[in-house]
Amino acid sequence: MKNVKLLLVLLLIVNCTTNLPNEVNETSEILAPEAQNCFDDLPQVRITNNGVHGYNFLIYDIDDNYTTLYSGSIPLGSDSDWIELSSDNVVVIASNEFDYGQKVQLSLENCDTIEVEIDTNDTLTVL
Repeated sequence: MKNVKLLLVLLLIVNCTTNLPNEVNETSEILAPEAQNCFDDLPQVRITNNGVHGYNFLIYDIDDNYTTLYSGSIPLGSDSDWIELSSDNVVVIASNEFDYGQKVQLSLENCDTIEVEIDTNDTLTVL
C-alpha cells in the first residue's frame, strides 16, 4: 500500500510539472542557428547568383574610403561562402560584360547574416 501511494505521488508530480524544455525548444527553433551562437560576431554576407550570367562581385567599406573587403566571381547557379565583414556600412556591387555596376548598400550590425542575390531577372536584391 505504501508503494502505491508513493507511485501516485510521483505520477502527480510528473503530470503537474511545466513543459519548460518544449518551450525552450520552440524559442530555439525560431532563431537562426547563427543567431543562437552569436556574441558580438562580425556581420556576414552570402551572395547567390540565380541570374542568367556569371557576375563579378565587390564589397566595399563605405566608412574607410571604399576599401575592398571582398572581390570574387560567382558563376551562374552558385553562391559564395559566408563572407565575414569588418565594417558595418558596405556597398555590394555586381557587374559583368552585360550589366555594369548594380549596387546595394547595407547597414549591418554585429551578428547580422544577410543574403544578397542576383535573381532570375539579373537584378541584385537583398533577401
